[in-house]
Amino acid sequence: MACDLTSGRLWQCKEQVGGINTVYFADFGDLSGLTVTDGAIATGALTGKTLYQYQLPDYTGNLTETLTASAESGSIFYEQALEITLHKLRAVDSDEIKLLAKGRPHIIVKDNNDNLLLLGKIKGMNVTTVAGQSGTAAGDMSGYVLSFTGSEYDAAPFVADLTGASIVTTNP
Repeated sequence: MACDLTSGRLWQCKEQVGGINTVYFADFGDLSGLTVTDGAIATGALTGKTLYQYQLPDYTGNLTETLTASAESGSIFYEQALEITLHKLRAVDSDEIKLLAKGRPHIIVKDNNDNLLLLGKIKGMNVTTVAGQSGTAAGDMSGYVLSFTGSEYDAAPFVADLTGASIVTTNP
């Protein structure tokens, strides 16, 4: 039967840390055709692809992927939720955020353990909320909090590396 387990899992060492340090956006459709083998996209698969890099302040990004299974309908799917914080309110960021909200980008997340995960591989990710805030006190955050959601048939695949991709980092 195709649903039979194939392996177990041993206790893992306590050597991981939480958080996201970088996200990479790609226009919807630009990452189509990527092959996933054993839960991962191979080295060099992103050659020639354009990725827009956003570096995040320490411990201000969160990724949650939830598998939902329904015995009644016999279905499973994965809900992907990403929240990121960008410090500083700027007109140029406001324009780019509006473009993100109009589209449904693919998003590669780099966590603080150097794992790369591709969100929205098939359907893309949708901006659900953007909160631009000035803060109240001098020590409050002034910037943007962006929330994205997506729904996929499979778990977010790991990406072996970004070798060969064109990384756009302009917009200081």
